[in-house]
Amino acid sequence: MKLAPSISVVTDGAAGNEVQALAVATQLSSATPRIWRVQANWPWSFLAPQWAPVLRPQQWQPPLLEVQWPDLAVGAGRIGAAALLTIKRASAGRTRIVQILNPRIAPGLFDVLIAPAHDELHGSNVIHIEGALNSIDAAWLARERLAQVPLRRLASPRTVILVGGRHRAVQINEASFQYLAAVLANWRKRDGGSLMLIGSRRTPLIWQKRLRAQLADAELMWFGPQDGDNPYRGALAWGDRFVVSADSVNMQSEALATGRPVFSWCEGVPAGKLGRFHRALVESGRLRPLSASASSWEYPPLRELTRIAPELRMRLGL
Repeated sequence: MKLAPSISVVTDGAAGNEVQALAVATQLSSATPRIWRVQANWPWSFLAPQWAPVLRPQQWQPPLLEVQWPDLAVGAGRIGAAALLTIKRASAGRTRIVQILNPRIAPGLFDVLIAPAHDELHGSNVIHIEGALNSIDAAWLARERLAQVPLRRLASPRTVILVGGRHRAVQINEASFQYLAAVLANWRKRDGGSLMLIGSRRTPLIWQKRLRAQLADAELMWFGPQDGDNPYRGALAWGDRFVVSADSVNMQSEALATGRPVFSWCEGVPAGKLGRFHRALVESGRLRPLSASASSWEYPPLRELTRIAPELRMRLGL
């Protein structure tokens, strides 16, 4: 019987990067991945990934040292890209490397590059995706419902509000918070139901205070460990509709993977490549701007990992 290829995941430890790399790793091998959360020593940390090809394994923290290098390595983000190139060089090219997100360096340096379509990267080794990668599918949602049964007791429709943080391409101001509170109050007046408000590690403290005050009647509110266990996965599984701040591609992609209605929260339309991402989702009928109407609609869930997995395995000969 053929052994599963050995595999490693390497990122800077940011949740948005690691969750995507792990999701891809599970598609490429049944072996348990080795997880490296690394940073380059100064000045390489500032120069990565442009200077990545000259970095040695010892110049990372912790050092990228192996008795036997893996068959495959998956990275995400700028630091992940740099570390992948170190591994490729140290293994004399034996390790095949898969990069997720724009590496800010020549795409051809990687065996496969998985890049958002809104980044407009091109190359024979590039696979385009519409949103962030994740493992959410029908089976995942069913497992999480069983793992978080208490959320079932919340009144339906369960509205989940997912909040990221500041982003130069997204405008969220005082009027935005007032509008959000007014819309949610109107929805509850019409439909009843319950609210689950969940922030992220990027949510500014001043935003947290505003939201705690303006949505004080929420049945569930979480901004960190001080509020108990993270209910995020259960909220995705049990949510009937979602309001997601426009700054977070990951959170919007995960909400859209459920197939439930998803509303984007911000002032106007995001700028730059984030704006291209939003326009594509709106035009495909998946995403809608937050509005006074709590409309419901159906669309094909955004499950990009399921879509690209066969092509990814074919390109790697797996």
